[in-house]
Amino acid sequence: MAVHLDPVPIEPIGVIHTCFKEKFGIPRQPNLAARAPGMLEFLPEFARPEAVRGLEQFSHIWLVFVFHKAVKKDGKWSPMVRPPRLGGNKKVGVFASRSPFRPNPIGMSCVRLEGIESTPKGPVLHLTGVDILDQTPVLDIKPYLPYSDRLDTARDGFAPAPDNKTCQVSFSDTAGAQIREREKTIPNLLTLITQVLENDPRPAYCITHFPNLERDSRTDVPEKNRVYGIRLFDFDLKWQAAGNQIRVLCLDPV
Repeated sequence: MAVHLDPVPIEPIGVIHTCFKEKFGIPRQPNLAARAPGMLEFLPEFARPEAVRGLEQFSHIWLVFVFHKAVKKDGKWSPMVRPPRLGGNKKVGVFASRSPFRPNPIGMSCVRLEGIESTPKGPVLHLTGVDILDQTPVLDIKPYLPYSDRLDTARDGFAPAPDNKTCQVSFSDTAGAQIREREKTIPNLLTLITQVLENDPRPAYCITHFPNLERDSRTDVPEKNRVYGIRLFDFDLKWQAAGNQIRVLCLDPV
């Protein structure tokens, strides 16, 4: 039987500003980097204090947003994707994943609500634990309800727990000095960088989770010599990896 549905009108209610300026390096799930800050600014039509009245009573909220930088090949969606949790080699159905490449590029994250600031332009939500790209359009906000949203008997498929193969992060003298200076304006920066890197943001093809991998399987560059960069705030975080050891080299201004 043919089904006809009328178009569903959806428009953003606001934009979230985060420390993540590019897709590479963003934690793959919310709260893996608990110190990752975000600030949600409402668009003028929705910037009304009464719209968030009572929200301050909740410690966490759900954000429904658009993966606005998830580009589909030829404008088409794929029914199968390769989750990083499975090493980037095994496929599962797109609806069995949290891939940003979906028929409708909609994401959802449960983040911590640190506070609501009243500004001349309306309320601003201050958040932590975000895993969202800077300038992402937000479609909706809903309070997190532990008695309903936390289901202790739920099955968790191929992702039963956070990936426990974390990296050990160290810092060069240069990076340490730069971080101490930047923490005057960016509190908890050392902790944030550690949380981002200890979850190993490298693509799955660079690691099959740290066996004795000496060379990136897609390049001729030895892994221990490769320098990675992650855009955070207004700097480029430069680091190297060898197995499960990550060393931060420096913070280059952008």
